[in-house]
Amino acid sequence: MAKRTSSAGKKNDFTSWNFILFLTLAFILMVVLLGAIGKTSEDLRTRAGLSCPVPQLPDAKACPGGWKYTQDALNKCPTFVCEAK
Repeated sequence: MAKRTSSAGKKNDFTSWNFILFLTLAFILMVVLLGAIGKTSEDLRTRAGLSCPVPQLPDAKACPGGWKYTQDALNKCPTFVCEAK
């Protein structure tokens, strides 16, 4: 009598691989989303005025009265203002 082969064993093998594939893709998606969220939060802070740009040192010859280091009235960021003599 010939032995019968069953395809039930092969079906179970594919279901375990499907689960591993699902976990791998879910992990990749989570990494991509967390990276995008991090960039978005930095961008929103900049647009909302919550992060100030680094003030650049001005040219001393451009202002005869001298430069004064103060805060901007609008968003309270540090800036240089030219003082008149």
